[in-house]
Amino acid sequence: MAFNAEASAALIFLILYAILFVLLVLGYATGRLRFRSRYSIITLHVALRLASQATGLAFGLVGYSNVGLLVAYFVLGAEGYFTLVLCAYRFLINWHYHNLESHDSWLEPRLPPNTPLLDRLRDSFALFGKKKRPMGTMHYFLIAANIMIITGGSQLAGNVDEYFSNSVSTPKVLRTVGQTIFITFNALFLFCVLHAIRQYRRERPGRFIHPTLCILLVVWPLLFVRGVYGILSGLYPPFNYFYFGNYDREGLKDSFVISEYILSTAMEWASCALLMLTYVTSRNDPPKLTPKSWRNEDKENIQLLPNPN
Repeated sequence: MAFNAEASAALIFLILYAILFVLLVLGYATGRLRFRSRYSIITLHVALRLASQATGLAFGLVGYSNVGLLVAYFVLGAEGYFTLVLCAYRFLINWHYHNLESHDSWLEPRLPPNTPLLDRLRDSFALFGKKKRPMGTMHYFLIAANIMIITGGSQLAGNVDEYFSNSVSTPKVLRTVGQTIFITFNALFLFCVLHAIRQYRRERPGRFIHPTLCILLVVWPLLFVRGVYGILSGLYPPFNYFYFGNYDREGLKDSFVISEYILSTAMEWASCALLMLTYVTSRNDPPKLTPKSWRNEDKENIQLLPNPN
């Protein structure tokens, strides 16, 4: 058991994520953050990354002799990336609710405040009818991509030679398709942010870009780099944990650890920290008013009422 580069890097980011977790806990404890808010999913992301880094630390100390730790680290990391992509969209949707004139979002139209939690969850996956929404479709695709990545990575643990041969293998296809779906939605996120900037300027001529949108714009390349690295890690052996050539007597080679933690873990941590920074840039946002769509529906309902005379 040796404290090698992998263990050192895992410990550093374990501490960094612990700092973010403490900040979130303090926010909840002081009432500055609400549990049913966009910060709930980012708290889940940080918790997953804490578990992932703790597993990575254990794997760095034990080494490849315990493949189970490596699979656990891989699965927790995939779940962390999955929740982070959702975080980015949730923060943009929340910005829509507060800052657009409609006080609504085309990505996920608001539901009345008295809607039960179970109905909210069900409607967030609606694909057809009046309640369908783009985020519903996105949820299904991201969940499918997440399952593909985890399944492909788990199968890879016992079939490394076949995976990195020239032949097409099931784990390779699953991981590549899953990561491609993620990077597609990363690219779509840039479009959504640019669309929000254009809409904000159209509604408020002469105003600068909202600082929250500036942060989201900076988050995009970080997520995109993470997505590109995810694809490469499934196709390019020097970027893959399960490739034996990335190990020496002391564990993972320093070159691999540097690439993994800079192109993957650091990108995620920086994205998470920037998303949390939007708490400062959104403090003076307008409150969530009644969406125009609700007011229009109320007018239509009033017109449909029978004339008492």
